[in-house]
Amino acid sequence: MYVAFISDVHANLPALEAVLEDMASRRVGCTFCAGDILGYNTFPNETVDLLRRKEVACIAGNHDRAVLMGVRNMNSIAAAAINWTREVLSPVSMAFLRDLPNSIHRPLAGVMMAIHHGSPRFISEYVFEEHVSEELLDLAGARLLVLGHTHIPYVVQFPTGTVINPGSVGQPRDGDPRASYALLDTSEWTFRILRVPYDVERVMAGIRENGLPEMLAQRLRRGV
Repeated sequence: MYVAFISDVHANLPALEAVLEDMASRRVGCTFCAGDILGYNTFPNETVDLLRRKEVACIAGNHDRAVLMGVRNMNSIAAAAINWTREVLSPVSMAFLRDLPNSIHRPLAGVMMAIHHGSPRFISEYVFEEHVSEELLDLAGARLLVLGHTHIPYVVQFPTGTVINPGSVGQPRDGDPRASYALLDTSEWTFRILRVPYDVERVMAGIRENGLPEMLAQRLRRGV
């Protein structure tokens, strides 16, 4: 069975559509999302609707919580996108956000899996590849730990388990502007980071048409 992991979609509907289409071609059985469904980009309701229809198991990220509770400790660019999202979000989408758990802990193919947005400690903690340790697996009580938040993909394996970050669907920051996700082959227990091109110009146009900061558009093309 193939299992897909995504994170940091950030209301980028064209990127999400492209990733889901790629998954379908690979016969993915189920998909998990490590949070930050909204923020930065301008397709929030469409993104929520697609994730719901595809039955993607999602957790909340810090941007999702900010949409619900208001901006706290965010830079002005991120805050502008959050405030815009709060104005346009539908009641159905808002209810979806309210129901999101902070984490997922469940067995997957006989292995205990944990999904957190930042880390098992804090929703907004950045865990880059060089910071990954077996301690995180211990804290999560899992042999597979899935993290998001950094927008940079990696797979780190230890004798006691694996820590992965699928990167970002909606705003990659590793220098590659293509949408990123992770694929697990449970029969071999192997992981791959996959990249998928999408219509970046459409997303950039939405940012500009809705008056969000130009930096949000430019970074999509650069992938940083």
